[in-house]
Order: sequence, then C-alpha cells, then structure tokens
Amino acid sequence: MSYDLFMKPQNGDFSKEQFDSYFHGRKNYTLEDSQAWYQNEVTGVYFVFEYQEQDDDNEYFPIVFNMNFFRPTFFVKEAEPEVREFISTFNLKVDDPQTHGMGSGDFNSEEFSSGWLYGNEFGYQSILEDHPDVFSLPTEQLEAVWSWNIHKETLQEEVEDDVFVPLIMLLNYKGKAVTACVWPDAIPSLIPPVDIVLIGRNELASKRWFKKVEDMAIGTWSEIKPLLERHKNKMHGQAYYLFYQSVPKEIEKYVQSLKSFDLRSLERLSVDQVLNRELIQKYVVQQGN
Repeated sequence: MSYDLFMKPQNGDFSKEQFDSYFHGRKNYTLEDSQAWYQNEVTGVYFVFEYQEQDDDNEYFPIVFNMNFFRPTFFVKEAEPEVREFISTFNLKVDDPQTHGMGSGDFNSEEFSSGWLYGNEFGYQSILEDHPDVFSLPTEQLEAVWSWNIHKETLQEEVEDDVFVPLIMLLNYKGKAVTACVWPDAIPSLIPPVDIVLIGRNELASKRWFKKVEDMAIGTWSEIKPLLERHKNKMHGQAYYLFYQSVPKEIEKYVQSLKSFDLRSLERLSVDQVLNRELIQKYVVQQGN
C-alpha cells in the first residue's frame, strides 16, 4: 500500500535530462535508471520519485512521487519539503487520486500531508488485521527521535568540537522497542532523553588480570538522569550538555559499577519497524471487540 502523487509542468514539457540533473548529487538521493531514491541513513526515511515515458492513452504526467503507507507518521514531515521544493523548482501541477487527496491542480502542503496521513492510517487498519504484533512507541517519542536525528548534524556544529552528539537508535530490548544512544567512556556529550544508554568502556573498563578489558554496559534513563542533572553544564532543549576535562568521579564510579552486557542480545530496529502506538492500539483494540 502506497501513496502516489503525479506531477507535470503547468506549461511545456519535462525531460528525463531535467529529472536526472535535479537529483544528481542531491543529498540523500540515488539515481537508478528512471528513479530517484531518497534514503536518509540518519533518520531512516525513504521514498522515491520516478520519471515516466509518455503514454498516449492517458493524460501525461511525467513524474510520480511514491511513499509507502504503514509507516511512522514522521515520514511525511521529511517528505513534504522535498516534494514542495521539486514542484516549486519546475512550476508543476499535481494529480492526487487518493481519498482525501488534493485532486488535480496546485500543490498544497497541508493537503498533501493530511492526505498521506489519512492513507497511512487506513494502511494501519488494513495490515493490522493480519499482522497485529508489531513494535510501537508513542507518537510524541517517535517524532522526538526523528527531530533529534534530522538535526543531529546541525547540533554537532553548535557544540564544542570535543562534545559528542549521538544518534538516537531504535532497539529491540527484552522484546520491546526502546530508544537508545551511545555514550562511550562517558565522554563530554549532548545526551538526549532515551530509554537506555549504551556505554562503551575502554578508558573506564575494569581491570581483569591486571589489564583493562573493553566491553559494553547499559544504563537505564532513570539511573542516568540524576547523574546528568548533577553534572550538566546546561540544557540544550531536552538534552543534557556535559562538558568537562575529565570524567567526574561520581560518573566514573557509576559506569564502572555496571555489569558487562552482551550486545548480541540487542536487535537494531529500522524506523519502519516501529510504528505509532496510538494507531496500533486504536485498530488492534477495535478488532478485538
């Protein structure tokens, strides 16, 4: 199940050369024959634009945008600016045949987003009939993860050179989806609110047989947040800004007290595997009644 938006110039033609020229070298896009695939490795969002050769039997729309349904709702937040900029660059009109879509005419950002969200929710309803067991997190949490990750590069530029800005990951931890970030050796970092923190221990590794053995430990947010509160320099939104010349003794002691953790028991989840909990509950509960 997917959303399809058809596009063509208000006046004149649109060539394959124009299509290739626009997407060639554009960030997060890969050209493959007649398709321009968007894949953001940081956020996990993906969709595709496709160039179509003319079909004399129908009104000719040379470009099609396609994005799957049954996805986290933030997908449309990342897609909308890309679609809007492409349409604006070439002065295109659209044909949106979806239920609650824009119809034919000018592009409208709000109607594009609401149309995709409507279809996406229908996708949840349809697919959950046969596949009710899925990973989920609250919408607010999912969108906070997306917002953090899409701004990660900018955040890194805003902090001191030796302050680490981690990616927020989604993991299968004890059978449930959780948010996580890494905090290697408790180095100066900007730490966002997450469910668990993966702490790589090298400099802070415990000694075994008179030498340090590198390993990984896990700290829960409820354990780590009080430490961050006491040792933060400031808050950066909801994130804790930690900057110090050496790891504070309290943090060092805590990190070294943690048990070693086998990372093989964790499964990295792609963002399209973790869906909006409110929509899951809405349709799974309805079908159970």
